[in-house]
Amino acid sequence: MELVYIWVEEYKNIKRQGFNFSSRYNCEFKYKYDENNELKKDCELIIHENEDYISIFPKDINVTGIIGTNGSGKSNILEIISIYSE
Repeated sequence: MELVYIWVEEYKNIKRQGFNFSSRYNCEFKYKYDENNELKKDCELIIHENEDYISIFPKDINVTGIIGTNGSGKSNILEIISIYSE
């Protein structure tokens, strides 16, 4: 299994932000909000295969790095992944 994309509605310092974890795929999340400013159920995630993708690893290995300045939310992203992977 491969984690390709996550959308974070709100968690600590991350609000309404998408994260693409794959260089093999390009992801676009088309979000919609209702009149109460809540995410609607009929949002759409569009995933396209990246035509320029070249892998230096075997087919079943994917390596992704999370980088950023202090306080940018790197640890929070890892917390979200660990919470929802249980």
